[in-house]
Amino acid sequence: MTTMRFFPTALLLLVMLATATSLEAQRADKGRDGFEFEAYAGVFYPKEPAFGAGEVQFTLDERQLTFGARLGWTFHFNMFLQAEGGYVPLTMVEEGGTERNINTLLYGGSIGYNLQFSPEAQFFILVGGGIMHWDPDGLPQENQLRGHFGGGLRIFLTRGVALRFEGRDHLLPKTLSETRGNLNPGLTIADELTHNIEISGGITLFFGVHRDDDKDRVFNEYDRCPATPRGAPADARGCPLDSDEDGVIDQIDRCSHTLPGAPVDERGCPTDSDGDGVPDGIDRCGNTPQGVQVDEFGCPFDADGDGVPDGLDSCPNTPTGVQVDESGCPVDSDGDGVPDGLDRCPNTPAEREVDENGCTRIQAGLEAGRLVLSSIYFRTNSADLLPTSRRVLDEVGQALLDRPEAQIEIQGHTDASGAAGYNLQLSERRALAVFQYLTGTYPGLERGRFTVRGYGESRPIASNDTPDGMALNRRVEFVVRNQ
Repeated sequence: MTTMRFFPTALLLLVMLATATSLEAQRADKGRDGFEFEAYAGVFYPKEPAFGAGEVQFTLDERQLTFGARLGWTFHFNMFLQAEGGYVPLTMVEEGGTERNINTLLYGGSIGYNLQFSPEAQFFILVGGGIMHWDPDGLPQENQLRGHFGGGLRIFLTRGVALRFEGRDHLLPKTLSETRGNLNPGLTIADELTHNIEISGGITLFFGVHRDDDKDRVFNEYDRCPATPRGAPADARGCPLDSDEDGVIDQIDRCSHTLPGAPVDERGCPTDSDGDGVPDGIDRCGNTPQGVQVDEFGCPFDADGDGVPDGLDSCPNTPTGVQVDESGCPVDSDGDGVPDGLDRCPNTPAEREVDENGCTRIQAGLEAGRLVLSSIYFRTNSADLLPTSRRVLDEVGQALLDRPEAQIEIQGHTDASGAAGYNLQLSERRALAVFQYLTGTYPGLERGRFTVRGYGESRPIASNDTPDGMALNRRVEFVVRNQ
């Protein structure tokens, strides 16, 4: 009974001493490796709740509270050694109701290994042995060797304090064998390995020797990032967490879901150099002008495909293929109302009527391969050009300059009045006069491009029986030969 009174007092003193030591250890910046002290309480389930001694039956408590303390050392490689002592106030009830207290003490030690799976928690396994001491009222004390194994979980509240939850199995060869023999002299007890389960929880105080300068719960010697900012969540290596892997730790990252590959600023938010709403790294068009609408890749929309993005395009419905200026509006270099890109005759003389292709009648005829002109006038029975013909020939000359690749046959034609032979010679002289005027007025027209021929009255295009028909037959034609 003296032992029973002394044990709680000693346990309380040890807890107070360990608490003060642990608090001092934390102020000294020591970690959770090294010495540790644990106070625990739990439930003990003995294997032999009932047994007989002669004709008398005895019953043990099926379960009973237990408490105790452990003192240990944890090595840097996560293995630990512990010395331990516990108390279980068992009660043995004799048939008939007489109770007999059995003060049970457990002494021993363990060797174990910690399995750290996060900075805040670790699993552990252990195995060990010691003495089971029984002190039954009115009977001799009894000691028996025991073995045990088990495991549990530690949850760290701080670097120096952890909750511990444990289960272990105490193995005994003969439960209360001497006590049972004393109650029944001559009783022979066979070998019997029993399992006695203990479930407990407690608090562990650490007063180790390892430092954790950046307070990330990883000791300096294991810390791969020893300068982790105070309060920053860290992984098991002591490195600050960076969930989106943008180079900015979670503690200061204001944009914690940045897409992979996107450059970020010092706050961890994606940069957007051109301000189009698509972050750099994803933006395929990094220099989008301000205010321009863009797609998901940061490239400007260009509905009419003219190269000027929507938002800057002053003419958003430009036809396909039309050349535009910087505002997205069609360019019309010759001012004929047909935009460049659609204009087949981009050098139309000013104020001339054009067709839908932007060509005058003269340009359109050359474009088609045959230009017929009845508006080139000569003196009667002569090859002398009248001044009124020069305006038309100047337009022809300019159109031919725009087509330097064209090989041209200049043809002279007459009506049927007069002798056929004379008309043939006159048509040749008139075609030659046109040739000479064009090459003389426009030196850029190479003479070798031209063939000059007279056809007289042999190829009428209208009736020679009327004045209007005869006027149409008196003509000059320009035929493109290399189309």
